Amino acid sequence: MNFVDSMTTGSVSAAPAAENKGHVYIFRGIGGKLATLDLDRLADRINAQGVTAKVYDFMEWRGPADEAIARYRAEANPSPIILLGHSAGADVALSFAEKLKEERIPVNLVITLDPTRLPHDVPANVDRFLNIYASMNFFGGGSVKSGGEYRGHFASVDLKNYWEVPHVRMLRIGSLDQKLVQKIVRVAAVPANLEGLTVPIHYVMPRGMKVELWDSGMPVKAEQNDSATKIATRYGVPPWIVAQLNDVDETSPLEPGRRIVVPRDLDNTPPPAVGGPLTSYVPPAR
Repeated sequence: MNFVDSMTTGSVSAAPAAENKGHVYIFRGIGGKLATLDLDRLADRINAQGVTAKVYDFMEWRGPADEAIARYRAEANPSPIILLGHSAGADVALSFAEKLKEERIPVNLVITLDPTRLPHDVPANVDRFLNIYASMNFFGGGSVKSGGEYRGHFASVDLKNYWEVPHVRMLRIGSLDQKLVQKIVRVAAVPANLEGLTVPIHYVMPRGMKVELWDSGMPVKAEQNDSATKIATRYGVPPWIVAQLNDVDETSPLEPGRRIVVPRDLDNTPPPAVGGPLTSYVPPAR
């Protein structure tokens, strides 16, 4: 049972009313608006898709949090709550989520962009968490951890190979801004089925590729004659990510029955290729 299932009111598993397309709270870092104009452009693109998005300075987070609490309690069918922050703004996005946890209010999605190295852990009321950072950055570089009670979907993406892009221009790496808009709008419009086994994933994006934003991993069992490449093909993901997540070569044979983690995008996961899916990995009975 997850955090939301244990609550007496509200559930993110129910689709929101048509008029409630979600609210996105975006928080700037210490540099303010002049240093984070990309966040304002991101908000404009989200608003253009019919989802309400507003940008705040990081020190202003308590007021928007109070507003989100009041809205959640007033709506008969609560609209999704999505948080995004950059640098110090990423830190306060987690503080925002923690405050909502104290009020027993779920958060559908939290995205942190290059947080500092002093953020909170991800609280248990968050359904989906995505950290996008560059571990080599002096300003930022924070690798966020999940709290001990956290059971949601978790992905951490290290962009250290894009060393030439400064901390304040992270959204310009590859198609990152476009990917974020797509994910946020999708989460706001059609909440995903969040049931089933989930594995936190941490990966480093190879240089020169469009940024991939998976939500979590799923454990599967390798079959006879499988390799990372064959499994990747079956699940519609690049071979490099299966190899990296499992610390194996892309083409080397895998031992039948070995537990393999495959990344998934909860909103766009394609069905396995013809020939049947891999058998789900089932942990030993306790």
